[in-house]
Amino acid sequence: MGIKKAMLFIVALVMLAFFYVSLFNSPKVLAIHGPETKKDLLVENIPFSDSDKIKWWENNGVKTISSSETYNVSVWKFDGKYQKLASKNAGAFPDHDTDYLLCFDDMKSDDNCIDKSSWIMDITKTKDGYTYYRLDGESYYRKPSGELVKGERFTTTIRPVS
Repeated sequence: MGIKKAMLFIVALVMLAFFYVSLFNSPKVLAIHGPETKKDLLVENIPFSDSDKIKWWENNGVKTISSSETYNVSVWKFDGKYQKLASKNAGAFPDHDTDYLLCFDDMKSDDNCIDKSSWIMDITKTKDGYTYYRLDGESYYRKPSGELVKGERFTTTIRPVS
């Protein structure tokens, strides 16, 4: 009888954790930067899996874009804190590299940058109706028919010259 109670407790705990994650940790767009068709979205609580990220974009994220015909969007993980444009503190050896930051010209504050390592995905919709998703190491595209395909739409084969 003790094993059944323990299993029931574990199942209840897993269900509670699932509901907590799905209800209270829903993704939120905290900021949008960029012109009409080229946007950078700063988001917190983005889903973990590629399929959930794509579903989130199609159900919610795409609503943040005023042009639904064509667009190019980059999604970034954001904790709500911008940084100043400054080189990394490299300790004993000075580092003048600021390429690790993405800065937004539409902000008048000195704190207008985020770390590029917080990139999550790029989404591009083209005139021919295809939507392309580039995530960490994977690519997907949605055909105008609605079918989602994993991989690149176009591939190039290089053959040796005979």
